[in-house]
Amino acid sequence: MKEFLNRHVLFPKKYGAMPYYYLLFLFFAVFAALPIKNLFDWVCFLALIPFAKFYRDSYGEEIPNYDWEITAMIAIAALWVINYQYYYNFIFAGFCIGFSEIKPHIFKNRVVIYLSSVTACAVYTVIKQGFDINLFFGLLFAYSCVFFAHSFAVSQRKRFVLKQDNERLSIIIKQSERDRIAGQLHDNLGQVFSTLAINADLAEKLVDKKPDLAKKQIQQIGENARDNLNLVREIVADLRKQKLVQVLAVESENLENAKFDLTTENQAQAFTWPDNIQNELSFIIREAIANAIRYSHGNLVRITFNEDSNNYFVRIKDNGIGFKNKANTSREHFGISGMQTRTEKLKGSFAISDKNGVEISISIPKE
Repeated sequence: MKEFLNRHVLFPKKYGAMPYYYLLFLFFAVFAALPIKNLFDWVCFLALIPFAKFYRDSYGEEIPNYDWEITAMIAIAALWVINYQYYYNFIFAGFCIGFSEIKPHIFKNRVVIYLSSVTACAVYTVIKQGFDINLFFGLLFAYSCVFFAHSFAVSQRKRFVLKQDNERLSIIIKQSERDRIAGQLHDNLGQVFSTLAINADLAEKLVDKKPDLAKKQIQQIGENARDNLNLVREIVADLRKQKLVQVLAVESENLENAKFDLTTENQAQAFTWPDNIQNELSFIIREAIANAIRYSHGNLVRITFNEDSNNYFVRIKDNGIGFKNKANTSREHFGISGMQTRTEKLKGSFAISDKNGVEISISIPKE
């Protein structure tokens, strides 16, 4: 029940109370419809239910491709103009279009359809009852809201990306310090243990008192020294494993150069995941982003990190054309088999789908 509410009824928590605040404006439409006098009034009134649902879905977690839902919202808003000369429901459709994370040419097409619909309704109203102040303000809000929403969404997205980049930069600085310490460990302790091993070997050759016991003891010193040297090397190698923060920082720049936006969710949480998981996911994310740049023809990649008590979850999605018009859609062509192998190495599950762009879903069990 909770999952159903989160996916289909409640707005995503990251948007806070803002969507609920805007939803209150539907009550003005309810008051405008009262009292209900005929069948057409009932049709318009009940149409507010799917209208509210479509509005909620525009805030959903999926990269939106709701052409039919947007069209339905515009149609319902037009019904209200025809029946009540009420233009303010167009504002909801305008906000949905403006806030959509879609490619520029799709945005332009939706805006043209939206503005054409508003204009057609305005012509109908003028012909039916003439021009008045209510029509002026209704058109003012209806025409301007889509551009205001788009401008606000672009600005908000840039601030969010900048915040993410700053988080990654901060962690990269910390990681650089760890690398510096790792280098010192390797240079200093490594040299000490190497010298100890050499001295132990030399002592073994020079000892002349109790040779058997001394030889045994010196051999042990040499073995311990070599073991510790290997341990230091393992520590250094472990510290230098790939981290998600480094990969995201590099790939963010690559995507920016390719005219893509990168957005992530819960990245700070993922930065605390076990090193071996981060290491394998780094390769998968790099390959997925490379595919998006080369083949998707989109402009957005979204990476979502989540976890529960038993599993880690990663979803990588672009807003491109998916596998359409690909000459070779084999798993090897897109490096899918390599990504799947790395997931299976962690005893996880890997799935890829073509849903308004390519979506990769990964689930990795916790140890």
